[in-house]
Amino acid sequence: MNTISVSGNARLTYSVSDGIVSESQEILSTRSIANGTDSGQANVAWRGQITISAGQAASIDLRNLADSALGYTGKIVISTLREVFVVNKTTTAGAYVLWGVIGPYDTTAYASRINRGGEYRVADYLDGVTITNGVNSVIYCANPSGVSVTIDVGFVGIGTYVDN
Repeated sequence: MNTISVSGNARLTYSVSDGIVSESQEILSTRSIANGTDSGQANVAWRGQITISAGQAASIDLRNLADSALGYTGKIVISTLREVFVVNKTTTAGAYVLWGVIGPYDTTAYASRINRGGEYRVADYLDGVTITNGVNSVIYCANPSGVSVTIDVGFVGIGTYVDN
């Protein structure tokens, strides 16, 4: 039986001062996710590194994520998506990707522009998003920049591991 352990935290702290009075603000998010399929839990995770050539797009099928770990080779099928985390590893000026475009080469609408060194993260561990084959199971990432871009992508959710 496979088990998953997920922990994460994000913190944004800043201070503003007019020379007399200062004020500090903080936004903090921490989580420790138990293995399971109930609200606030997850039982599958996937991480991959994807290089997208200039002017090209990548498609990622959440119901067919190739994986190998602990001596097994197979795939992960996500039925409920709990978290998406994407990091643009490329440091070249002008290198960016458009995450969540409508289709592989339609860059008119997208969830996020991720510039060089940038990141995109969405987490919903209470409800998640139900993944339906043929409806929202494929995520497209387009690279309209003039250079090749490498991204690290991670997904956490509820699903199954399938051995080959």
